Amino acid sequence: MLKLNNWYFRLLVSYFPILVLTVSMIIFLSFIAVNEISRSETAKADSITTGYVVDSIERAIREVEFNALNEAVKNKSYAAYLNGSSGTNDRYNVVHSLRSLVEDSDLLDSIYLYRQSDDIVLTSSGQTGLADFGDREFISRAKENRNYTGWSASREYREYDQLKPVRVITMYKQTPLPFGKDGILVINIDLYVVDQLIGSMTNHQFSFMRITDGADQRIYPAYNGDEEEAGGNVLTTITSSSLGWTFESGIQAGQLLGWVSVVSYLWVIIAVLTFAVAIIYIIWVTRRNYKPIRLMMNRIQALQLRSSDGKSVRMDDLTVIDRALENLIDQSQDYEKGQRESVMLQRRQLFNELISGERSQQTIERMRKLNLLPNAGRYAVMIVRLNRYDDFQAENSLNEQNVLKFALSNVMQELASGEGLMGWGEWTAPDRIAYVFAVPDTAAPMLEQLHTTASVARQWVREHLRFILSFGIGSIVEDWSRIGQSYRDALSGMEYQLSIGKSAITFSGDIPKNNQPGMFNYMQMCTDCVQEIRQTNDSWQPTLEHLFKRLETDTLKDEDIHSLMQLFVQMLTRELKDLSNTLNECLEDDRTSALLDKLKASSSLTEMKEQLLDYLLYVFETYVAMSETKSYKTMITEMRVYIQENFADPDLSLKHLSDRFQISGKYASYLFKLEYDMKFVDFLVQLRMQQAERLLAETDETVQSIALQVGYANSITFGRVFKRIIGITPGEFRKLKMRPSALT
Repeated sequence: MLKLNNWYFRLLVSYFPILVLTVSMIIFLSFIAVNEISRSETAKADSITTGYVVDSIERAIREVEFNALNEAVKNKSYAAYLNGSSGTNDRYNVVHSLRSLVEDSDLLDSIYLYRQSDDIVLTSSGQTGLADFGDREFISRAKENRNYTGWSASREYREYDQLKPVRVITMYKQTPLPFGKDGILVINIDLYVVDQLIGSMTNHQFSFMRITDGADQRIYPAYNGDEEEAGGNVLTTITSSSLGWTFESGIQAGQLLGWVSVVSYLWVIIAVLTFAVAIIYIIWVTRRNYKPIRLMMNRIQALQLRSSDGKSVRMDDLTVIDRALENLIDQSQDYEKGQRESVMLQRRQLFNELISGERSQQTIERMRKLNLLPNAGRYAVMIVRLNRYDDFQAENSLNEQNVLKFALSNVMQELASGEGLMGWGEWTAPDRIAYVFAVPDTAAPMLEQLHTTASVARQWVREHLRFILSFGIGSIVEDWSRIGQSYRDALSGMEYQLSIGKSAITFSGDIPKNNQPGMFNYMQMCTDCVQEIRQTNDSWQPTLEHLFKRLETDTLKDEDIHSLMQLFVQMLTRELKDLSNTLNECLEDDRTSALLDKLKASSSLTEMKEQLLDYLLYVFETYVAMSETKSYKTMITEMRVYIQENFADPDLSLKHLSDRFQISGKYASYLFKLEYDMKFVDFLVQLRMQQAERLLAETDETVQSIALQVGYANSITFGRVFKRIIGITPGEFRKLKMRPSALT
């Protein structure tokens, strides 16, 4: 126990470096996350501060601009002075106004008014000529670009040439405001005061700010040759749309973020070193803890497994254990599989013995042991067949086929149990499963129970599993030894599926006991029917009906009926195939083979008769049309004239035409398709719509009246057909096409 605990603690300590590494990485990642959050918050705060500076500067300069322009609009002396009709009093008032504006604003360096009529400039100091004015070059540029509305780039301003220049930004407006052209009002903002205002809002110890104008000239901080450029990462860049200035700000280089970066790098180094130490420690501990395993390996290596060629195979203990476990699992699975297969084979063998009629004491004992059927009662065999098995195989993979078959067997067992039947079934062929059903009560209506089970199963399988079943029910017996006879009776019943099958369910007791008639009579009826078709005699349909009634009455086997249908199709092909190319296409091998497949897949004589009748009607109409080729053009011409004269008749239809010209409706439709390459209905609608278009365009009659005139009982049906054919409603068509004469 002590050694076990010692080994446990040694393994526990072995994984301690992983814990250290995990904690170190978590701390490192947490610090990096905090660092990134700090950087993000710093950039956000810097952006807010810079935005505040931009808003403050723009607000202050807009206030100066607004006060100056407002004074120029309200003070009538400005306009009077510019008109040249003023006296000394107006000039004095303007000078006093300019001086007041400069004194009231810290940012405003100077403001002056230029009068274009005599090139006179009026400043807060007095009046002077343009030639003697120090800012005459700017006035010249302003006169050339009068429509400029923004602030200028940084420039030097002096009122007189001998004065020291001042760095300003300038805005000018044509006067009198707002649209006058008599002069120019010039406003100069002192950039030195702007620099002081910005400096009061900026902490130079931790952050920096650089401002340049549209001409890429430095606005702030004012550049001197002795100053060093502020360094650091730019976090925020904002461009003022009104001033054209670009504001750049950030944190001074070498401040708090620099220390944070150094610390983050230090943590990276610590994490890497911790990882390296953990790897070295894991290797050392693993080698140390492996020593006991190595001792065991030395002992186990003395055991050798001999391979098939007699050579020694050296393996470690883990491989030996793995091989032993693998062999044990394989043997267990093989044994279980063999047991299941053995049980299945025994059950299938027992089932085959039962339906074959063999009865031995051993068979009886095994039956009683399995308890699959009651020892006494009534018994019957039911055979379930998958129809169209080739399609079933083509539409489903092998795995899907097995699943569907398994589902079918379970469904049959459950439905039989619901009807009070005990059942046992086995697949006797790929497309066939046989069931032995039993009821312990001899008074139970077993045949009715079997019919109900088969009917419900067929309906459920068709709806949910998507394939069709046929059922054969054998005779009901009262002893195990006669189950074989019931099985043979069920097989016999499956051979009469078409003639005695009711909803694809046959009962062997319905098979007649008398001798069946020969095939000659049926072959003669087939010959008569083909000859009547050959002679274009309509009596071939009653002959075909009589043939199928005889087949149903005489109870022929399915294989005999299929052979008879194949013979019928061969006779028809031989009689009609070479008469024309059209008939050749109808009777070509592919079409007849497809017809025979459909007939073979039919589950009743009624279904088979419908399949054959549809095909024969098509062949007969084609043959009749070919036979009447010489006279059908006259008939179709008369039909067309009649339709053109009576298209407004609401009762005009294919039946009407068939009664009028003594032909079938299908034949009339066939003639239209052959002659005009369109259906009768399309031809009739085309005539009606042409007349409707004319009436809508040339008359002012109501839509209901026009609908009646072209053969429609109401305007709703007419409007729906008109829109489907023309693409627009009758009302919209009238608006587009109606003649002016019809509107008046």
